Amino acid sequence: MKKKLLIIADKLEKVNLKSDSSLALAEAAIAKNWEVFWCEDKNIHFLNEEIYLNQFNEIKEININNINYEQVKKNLVSFSSFDYCFIRKDPPFNEGYKDLCWILATQTKVKILNPAEVLLAYHEKALHWKALSSGVINKNNVIPTCLSENISIIEKYLKENINLFDDGIICKPWLGHGGEDVQLFTNMNDLIAFLDKQSIHNHLKQKYLVQPYLKEIHTEGDRRVLIADGVIIGDFVRIPEHGKIASNLAQGGTAHIREMSKEQIKLCESVGLFLKSMNIVFAGLDLIGNKIGEINITSPTGLRTVENLTGEKINKIAFELMVKN
Repeated sequence: MKKKLLIIADKLEKVNLKSDSSLALAEAAIAKNWEVFWCEDKNIHFLNEEIYLNQFNEIKEININNINYEQVKKNLVSFSSFDYCFIRKDPPFNEGYKDLCWILATQTKVKILNPAEVLLAYHEKALHWKALSSGVINKNNVIPTCLSENISIIEKYLKENINLFDDGIICKPWLGHGGEDVQLFTNMNDLIAFLDKQSIHNHLKQKYLVQPYLKEIHTEGDRRVLIADGVIIGDFVRIPEHGKIASNLAQGGTAHIREMSKEQIKLCESVGLFLKSMNIVFAGLDLIGNKIGEINITSPTGLRTVENLTGEKINKIAFELMVKN
């Protein structure tokens, strides 16, 4: 009997065929003779202590120019009829995302990757701090950070650590994603003036991350390292577009293949084992030099980018590692 994979992601019609990692994983599953289904979170329901779907797509074939799929509409299909479920819904990690994870976390019959409980427990911009507190990495591997919605706290942090900010100050929203709303300030006064405009009675409407600007991002780039089942399967460097700070490809960054240093490999191997110990089977680790920016575990991207740059179909490697247990 064929195994069944359910991918919960955004609307299939809006997915970029040439760059989407979820489709790359679906392609690898089909090549292994799996049945692959694609569902939006709005079609996941909880009835009488069980999870059901009422509408989804069955993907028949994926090629360079087209996705061949059939829409399946039924009254109710049991979630437990699938063998694996990949949560591949893109951020933001909002209430809808949390609702999906809370619902999926109630069942144990289907192997969910990454586990819903893990996605609920760990923020992508904070997971490396867990690695730090666990002794997996050291302080030299993290970017000094102030996270707060209180402007006075942020201002005090900047004044007490002013030597860290000689090259500039990075400010980005805690719940931001895809490089959106990342800003560079050349001095503290400009940052505080910006935050004042976002605030009510000295408190911001959301938390902001404030970090020193690392100028290496425009020379060495921001490295995305893909890790599956604790193993490094591929990496590439993203260089920001001229005049921009965010290196994300969606923000105009360009991708390049550059060899990792021995220190970076050792760091990523340690983090890979740490992630595996936490049942995180697929992740995208972001490095600037030897410092971790974040660890993407909600919907890591980059499989197609590596394939386009090297010709290597690491989607097959990723899929086999993800479902081997």
